[in-house]
Amino acid sequence: MQKQAKRLQIVLFSLILLLFLTSISCDKGKAGSDSGSGGEVAARVGSTEIPLSKVDQLIEQQLKQSQSGRKITDLNMSELATARLQVLDSLITDEILYQRARQDNIQITDEEVRAFIQKDIQQRGLSADDFQKELKNMGMTEEQLNEEAKHKMAVAKLQDKIGQVKPPTDKEIEDYYSRNPGQFTLGRGLALGQITVDAADNKAKNDAIGEDQAKQKIDTIYSQLKNGGDFATIARTQSEDPSALKSGDLGFLDEQALQQGGFPPQLIEAFYKMREGDITPPVQGSKGRWYIFKVTAKRTQEEKLTLDSPQVKSQISQLLVEQRKNILNNALLVTATNQIRVENLLAQRILQNPDNFGSLRPTSLAAGDGATKAEEKKDAPKETPKAESTPAKDEKDSKKTEKPAEQDKEKKSTEAGK
Repeated sequence: MQKQAKRLQIVLFSLILLLFLTSISCDKGKAGSDSGSGGEVAARVGSTEIPLSKVDQLIEQQLKQSQSGRKITDLNMSELATARLQVLDSLITDEILYQRARQDNIQITDEEVRAFIQKDIQQRGLSADDFQKELKNMGMTEEQLNEEAKHKMAVAKLQDKIGQVKPPTDKEIEDYYSRNPGQFTLGRGLALGQITVDAADNKAKNDAIGEDQAKQKIDTIYSQLKNGGDFATIARTQSEDPSALKSGDLGFLDEQALQQGGFPPQLIEAFYKMREGDITPPVQGSKGRWYIFKVTAKRTQEEKLTLDSPQVKSQISQLLVEQRKNILNNALLVTATNQIRVENLLAQRILQNPDNFGSLRPTSLAAGDGATKAEEKKDAPKETPKAESTPAKDEKDSKKTEKPAEQDKEKKSTEAGK
């Protein structure tokens, strides 16, 4: 049960962080600018438009986080359509909750926003230059980042307000324990820390680029650790991996999680032979990556927990509280959705063009485009694209006079073939 709660925390943290770092506020209606690169609107939530360019930008960031080496242009037609629908659904949900927060007069001060961003910068060990480079890579200005932070914080405050629940009783805790005995049998496993050096150019702090730099950097880090350097501090400041945000902590992994995580059998066997606190020499992975692992805790045999075991009652109580909060938040989302008109134009296009899923190519994702184009088009008149339009069609329509119906039909057939 502890493992499940830990994984849930990691998934939620990663999702919140990814959305925070990559999504610019979609409230373009009041800002007076257009819907983004290419003018394609993916969805409307009330009077707010979510541009397709923002959906694609978020997909691109997710691919970078996965370190798969793929770009959005590498996705086939089905993969792109699936990714767009999933990401757009998250953005729609976020916008619905933000509008509900405004309706409930949820206020976030500028001081709260600055403190939130500054805390995030400090936790990730970014310098002022690193912070500005990160903004540039995301195509954001500080003003846009502040607005997006206020957006996320307002939604979080709304959910905290709605999710005020009473703690479970002792009887409820005992009942949960009795109904879920399997959750309280702890299998063999390891708690691990990780430091990663990647030869790829991932825009990380103190980034090693190229195999020679990566090998030199991992050897330097290993020397620092052997000479008494603090593993968590070095992981936080030197590791080129999202786990650096948690000082390299991978949490407790049972044997199944270790296997699914891609750890070679011989490395897992070596972990079990190590003492708690030991570190591995540099381990070479694939695609120019190097790792150093630390065994922070180890369990060599199964252990049956009871209600008297440390933290079992508190963990069950926390789980039950989170379940109730989730129910309330789901009810909040349903209620808010019923009050706001939502149009998923991307889904409409896909249904209208099932053979090619709307034939919408990836939009421009060049760094800096978001901030620059928003300024250039700020005063431009706003157009509302039709559900069945595509970037290629819109561009041609703007340059041509009206054509006979038969020529138009022939053009559409050609585009569908592409």
